Amino acid sequence: MKTSFHLLKTSHIMSQLITVFLRASNRVGRSPFAMHLLLLSLTLLAPLQSRADNPRTPLQQTIQGTVVDQQNQPVAGARVFIESRDWFELDLPNLETTTDAQGRFKLTDDLWHIQGQTLQARDSQNRMAQLSLPGPSLREPKLLELNDLRLQLTPPKRIELEVVDAKGKPVPAALTGIMALTKTWGIGKTDSAGKITFQIPPDVDLKYAVALRDGYGADYRAYRLKLEDKYKPGAKPAKFPDHPLRLTLAGAQPLKIKLESAEGKPLSGIGLEPQSVWKPDQPLPMPLPLMFYVTRQLEQTTDNAGTTVFAWLPHWQKQRIYFWVKNREYIPHRIAYEPSKDKGTLTVQLTPKPPAPEQDRKP
Repeated sequence: MKTSFHLLKTSHIMSQLITVFLRASNRVGRSPFAMHLLLLSLTLLAPLQSRADNPRTPLQQTIQGTVVDQQNQPVAGARVFIESRDWFELDLPNLETTTDAQGRFKLTDDLWHIQGQTLQARDSQNRMAQLSLPGPSLREPKLLELNDLRLQLTPPKRIELEVVDAKGKPVPAALTGIMALTKTWGIGKTDSAGKITFQIPPDVDLKYAVALRDGYGADYRAYRLKLEDKYKPGAKPAKFPDHPLRLTLAGAQPLKIKLESAEGKPLSGIGLEPQSVWKPDQPLPMPLPLMFYVTRQLEQTTDNAGTTVFAWLPHWQKQRIYFWVKNREYIPHRIAYEPSKDKGTLTVQLTPKPPAPEQDRKP
């Protein structure tokens, strides 16, 4: 039953993303922001949507291989795993095992928990390895021959972030994160000096870094090409730096959202989650829901007055930003904030979701 819930939720998210995109296209054309948000989200969620369409697929995928060190010697006792957050089933444990005396491992699980996922290995010396597994066929899921995998452990790469305010002073307790195209590799808060260090496998191709804090604002870097540059000959995105990356929280533009019923009564206890923000000097928006999907650290709940304040919203956010309404009993499921028009305050009326047609109800 828990798995079915996540599949239904994923299907619902997919339909929401497509609806948002089509409506936006009709009004303002297919902007780079809309195209990026849709394509990135569909890339991440398409395998789960296919699984939702085929929920009774009984296929069990097996993978096996060897973990070795930098001298190609087998490593015994290494942890080999796939994180359950990578397939969005947060109530399940990671899929993992340990290598035997010859460095060998074997994992078997639902096809959707293995194909298209990131296989990782770590040992007691904190050496790391990662491997992107081939993705599933979305038309007809089938088993793959993955019986001779090889993971080579190496010392981790250190990623250092430094978060400062507009005057260059350290910002402690800022929420930060780093992410590849769709996988989050680290989330944490800065120390008293405004710094944080992550350790990741050295071959991870990071694409995003973000920092935010209430009252200070937000900042991020996207190491991606602009959509219009993607197919230009020789075009390459900037690489994530090897040196410490400085992010500057140069001011917030808080947003107060109030939710109320059609009768004007406050609606308390309803979660709201912001979507992508886009800084003018960055090639693409920052996909916040993908970064913080697991920790839910950006989701806020309305109080007894039906209000909540997003106190970290950055001053540079000039484009429309959407918020998902996390309570499925009400509509609409998303609301839009226009910074230039709404000026930091947004009041939205929600109505109870109408019951499903009789033919759609399941016994």
